[in-house]
Order: sequence, then structure tokens, then C-alpha cells
Amino acid sequence: MPSQAQEASTNPWMTGERLVKLMGNVNPAELAWTPESPFPSSAMAAEYRDMLNGEFVQGYLHALHDASEGKEWCWSRHKPKPDTLISAATHSLQRMPAHQLERNAADLVIEVWRKTWPCPANQRRKP
Repeated sequence: MPSQAQEASTNPWMTGERLVKLMGNVNPAELAWTPESPFPSSAMAAEYRDMLNGEFVQGYLHALHDASEGKEWCWSRHKPKPDTLISAATHSLQRMPAHQLERNAADLVIEVWRKTWPCPANQRRKP
């Protein structure tokens, strides 16, 4: 007997809002910390969570860079360093209004990079 297909979600998994939240500092008071925790304090647990979040954000942006460079945005004479790309994305996302951050984070980041490093008119987007 055939089953009904699950309806596809139209909401992005990684919104701009979610990515910006991962870029910020974790409030120790919001963590479920107990004295039995592997961390001696909620502040240290929050620092550890900040580190993990930062690594996730960097990995997300590096993967987005690999998937979109030369297709959605192009470096011209000077290839931007990874830190430059991350800074451009971070600064722009953190300054966007809340309604924009409801959109897909990848689309928002690529738009920032495309404005900063546009592809020449004669360069086609490759699939």
C-alpha cells in the first residue's frame, strides 16, 4: 500500500537568525548546568559551547565558500582570505533587520559576498 509523501518544508533549516545566534556568546544562565557537569562552572560550559558554535559557523561558511566561489561570486585581482570572507558575512548578518534574517542563511551570505566580490559580466555561472 503506498504511503503519502511527507510535505516538504518551505522554511530553511539554517536561517540567518539561527546562524547569527550561533555567532554570539552563550549566556551561562541559559545552560542546563549542574555540579555533576564535566565543567566546573556554567561560565566554562558556556565558553565551551561558544567554541563549538564558532567552529560550526566557520565550517558552514567554508563549505558555502567552496560551493559558491566562481558561480555566485568571484574574487577579482586579490583572492580574499577565509577570515575576510567570514568577517564580511558575520558583520553583514549581525546588522540585518530581523525580517531579513528569517531567510535562508546561505542565500544571505552569498548575497553579501556577491555585492563585495561580483563576477565579471562575461563570466557565466557554472552549474
